[in-house]
Amino acid sequence: MIGIYQGLIHVAPGYEGTITSGWGGPLGHEERLLARVGVVGVGGAVASRRWKPFAAVPIVAGGVVLFYALRAVVQYARSPGLLVEVSTYGGPVRFVPGAEPFLLVAGGGLLVVAGAVGWRGPPNDAGESDSQAASPPPT
Repeated sequence: MIGIYQGLIHVAPGYEGTITSGWGGPLGHEERLLARVGVVGVGGAVASRRWKPFAAVPIVAGGVVLFYALRAVVQYARSPGLLVEVSTYGGPVRFVPGAEPFLLVAGGGLLVVAGAVGWRGPPNDAGESDSQAASPPPT
């Protein structure tokens, strides 16, 4: 959730320049989608503590977040200027990735790990299934 509020690219230190973008205003469609996917992934991770099939939800949500971060970085890496000095009206400038892709990779990775832990863990905290927990002990 924090990653969607960060900048995707920044002007490298030592260079003067600014990036004018939609940041600072309302979130765009992709950022709102990532926020919803993150909430669904966290909900699936919580549900997977009780029901193992729900462990697929955070794994898929984490995959979507990781794909978005990879796609965004590749898109900007293909355009001139990312990590390479380019000439602009104010002089030479170099753009570098901002905090957003790194935070999204961290968040997506955590969702995938949460899904894997939910898949491998016991179905509930006691390690018993619901039918075993509900039945009385033998006498």
